[in-house]
Amino acid sequence: MRLGYLTHVTGPAGPAAVYRDTVAAAVAAEDHGFDTFWVAQHHADETRGLLPSPLVLLAAAATATSRIHLGTGVVAAPLEDPMRLAEDAAVVDALSGGRLELGVGAGADAAASAAFGRDPADRHDDTVALVDTLRTILRGPRLVPAAPGIADRLWWATGSTVAVDAAAARGMGLITGRPADVPGSPVAADLARYWSRAVGAPRVAVSRIVSAGEPAADVVARLRRDPALGWATELVVQTRPGGAGLATHVATMRAVAEFVAPALRARPTDHRPAPTATAWRRP
Repeated sequence: MRLGYLTHVTGPAGPAAVYRDTVAAAVAAEDHGFDTFWVAQHHADETRGLLPSPLVLLAAAATATSRIHLGTGVVAAPLEDPMRLAEDAAVVDALSGGRLELGVGAGADAAASAAFGRDPADRHDDTVALVDTLRTILRGPRLVPAAPGIADRLWWATGSTVAVDAAAARGMGLITGRPADVPGSPVAADLARYWSRAVGAPRVAVSRIVSAGEPAADVVARLRRDPALGWATELVVQTRPGGAGLATHVATMRAVAEFVAPALRARPTDHRPAPTATAWRRP
């Protein structure tokens, strides 16, 4: 199971400082043995995040790191031009040496949809259209340079059962941040369906929040109870509060890498089929 870190790229210091700190956070994640580092896209929503162009920032992170994979968690697909997205992704992938993980999703910000002249009611259909066009561009003739592997590193973030099935049918990885340990939650069932229907090797990234200062033993206990992690190929952690400074992000990384990840290496609740199940690992 891979270990990832997600940031919403926000904070009180303003965009320039936060962007520089995010690149430093990517370096810290690599130093602490994380496999992936993800940034979230937010349009015109400074309370949630300051990054409208994640691939631009990941290009900077690519030049400061050498091993860790860099992901968009996620790009709001209905607001993107597929050719422009493919070209930008290809540049980052080439710059990073094939380390880009390209995550897309429908988005849920009605104000952003309005700013782009899109109807938020169409966002799910628009996402399917973007995904299919993007896959065609990346897998087709050399319309974009130096991007042979990105099509195999596409992810779909969704809370919709229909979209889960769509991701499985297209051989895309699945990203979920929904709670799975509440009564009536469909998450575990959706992940089981994904595993049974996925074309190619299933990839499931489960995103979970770790509160700053939360005891490691409490984090481990909570994650061990989490039904979704039995289906995960990657755990992606993020710090609460989201506007925490660089030092807090690094402290969370250190605690997860040194105490949480080792305690989760042997997971008796792994639901994945034996041929593809793997133990928790750190590089």
